Amino acid sequence: MICVPKRKVPLRHTVVAALAALGSVLACGVSAAQPPSAPGAAEWSRPLDRSDLIPLAAKGYRLVYRTTGQNGEPQVSGGNIYLPEGAPPPGGWRVVSWGHGTSGIAQGCAPNLTGGMADTFNEIPQMSTYLAQGYAVAASDYIGLGAPGPYEYLAGRAEGHAVLDIVRAGRSVDPELSESVVLAGHSIGGHAVLFAARLAADYAPELDLRATLAFAPTSNVEDLITAISRPELAVPLPEGLQVRALMILAGLGRTQPDLHATDYLSDRGRQVLALAESGAGCLKSADAAVAGQPFGQLFAKPVADPALIAALRDYIAVPTTGYQGPLLLLQGGVDTVQPLPTTVLLQQQLQQGGTDSRLRLYPSATHFTLLPQARADTEAFLAQTLPSR
Repeated sequence: MICVPKRKVPLRHTVVAALAALGSVLACGVSAAQPPSAPGAAEWSRPLDRSDLIPLAAKGYRLVYRTTGQNGEPQVSGGNIYLPEGAPPPGGWRVVSWGHGTSGIAQGCAPNLTGGMADTFNEIPQMSTYLAQGYAVAASDYIGLGAPGPYEYLAGRAEGHAVLDIVRAGRSVDPELSESVVLAGHSIGGHAVLFAARLAADYAPELDLRATLAFAPTSNVEDLITAISRPELAVPLPEGLQVRALMILAGLGRTQPDLHATDYLSDRGRQVLALAESGAGCLKSADAAVAGQPFGQLFAKPVADPALIAALRDYIAVPTTGYQGPLLLLQGGVDTVQPLPTTVLLQQQLQQGGTDSRLRLYPSATHFTLLPQARADTEAFLAQTLPSR
């Protein structure tokens, strides 16, 4: 079902206005209680206004589409499709499906709805580069950030499904999109596209997945959380990690309520999590509340229950085998958000699993400057694995 609201609302004016547009979708009957459509079905679409397009996009669409949650349940997600200038090549525009970095956990905090969150990660120029090369770009919000539903932060299977299903939905709306796709993502988006690449063969076999690029992908944090979640830990941690750990436990708690994952948090931890869930500044308030503070103050007891640890690994741990197409990992040497050793360890794990994976290091790159520093290598990798024409 394609249900178009009567009034167009520019996506970047305010989050409230953008969600009002999504409320029009709900009025047309899209809800979690509705009988499920096939994953990748577009429930609603509209052309993007010129003011909503990123640089070098000739046109685009806002979508709400069907996808699949972490535990296999029907869900919906939002996202944008951007098309380059000119006529599509034979077979249609090849697609880069982009996974964005951390933007918050409250509904409405999707970068597609907030003008790129001031584009801290340089993601808009990255997507514009793909358009300049002649690729269409599909940019998922993930479940719950840009459409109704629960957002389960860093839930690997849910993210992966959303990244794949937006390509399916985009093709149903615009037949100029090809079935050939490369996955690319930064930070938690790198985590998302790695899961998508692992799931693709079984979940979306009609897509012609050629390769995956993962920029500073979130990885190997599950063991870190269990190791440092001691109330007596009195040292501050790198930027962003404290709030991310809380959001991971909150997401896990939503997928498996019986584990009571947030019971491990102290009163202070619950307060900071509530700030993040409120959407105040889309994480700015929560990050400010813990800046320079000891990590241990956020926990009432260590994360030590074997059942919880096993569930955490199932929820977040990056798969090391079974990938479709080659992987390229890209990592900054002075990244304090996703430190270099975690990605080096991931590369070792992938190689031990027999995965076709390679790692490119950029010694002076931070988490926020990696994308422009890696651009030449990623352009060459794209041209090699999926020529745009």
